[in-house]
Amino acid sequence: MKFDLSKENINYLKITYKDKDGFAHCIKAAISLIGEYEILANAKSEEVLNIEVPQEIELGIACDNGLYKTKAVLKGKESNDQYILFKIQRPEEMEYQQKREYFRVRLQEAATVIYVQDGVSKQLSAITYDISANGVRVELDGKIEFPEEVKILLFLPQRNIEVMAKYIRIDDEDQKLKASFQYTDISSSDLDYISQICLTKQLEERRKNLM
Repeated sequence: MKFDLSKENINYLKITYKDKDGFAHCIKAAISLIGEYEILANAKSEEVLNIEVPQEIELGIACDNGLYKTKAVLKGKESNDQYILFKIQRPEEMEYQQKREYFRVRLQEAATVIYVQDGVSKQLSAITYDISANGVRVELDGKIEFPEEVKILLFLPQRNIEVMAKYIRIDDEDQKLKASFQYTDISSSDLDYISQICLTKQLEERRKNLM
């Protein structure tokens, strides 16, 4: 599905880039200007981002009717107070990814990430940051090079869940390091339980907003 790139249709951008050490990060940005060849976007950041330019990035475009993704080139960046101005090559077309992003809810519960590094099995005790029916993010004290496949133990309210997951990336949003994982093997009953948690949290937030 092709997408008409116009400022009015876009809620925000998700820019996934690599820092100078090769670690992937994701930052949200607002559209500032869309030109014939470039997009200018602003992101709030209290730190100077360690980014090499130019570089190829993954550009996510969140709109009311869904999520679009494409590859683009990050051409430049400028820091001004707490905001970062990104200059991005305008993509020719975008791929329709899904009807909407999986709804994430904030959930702080104990978790254990089990992975193999250099032939040695390791366990990392962590706290979840948020969770969805698609995956989970956990908070980190520092950068860790996870392998592509890990096992995660989730100690959720009234239920412990074991899933196999794919490591996606480490984000540094909100001045917190968070590792993102996508479920690859999870039982249908456990998935239903997580979906129910997300739905309950979503309804609670809606009720608060109506009060």
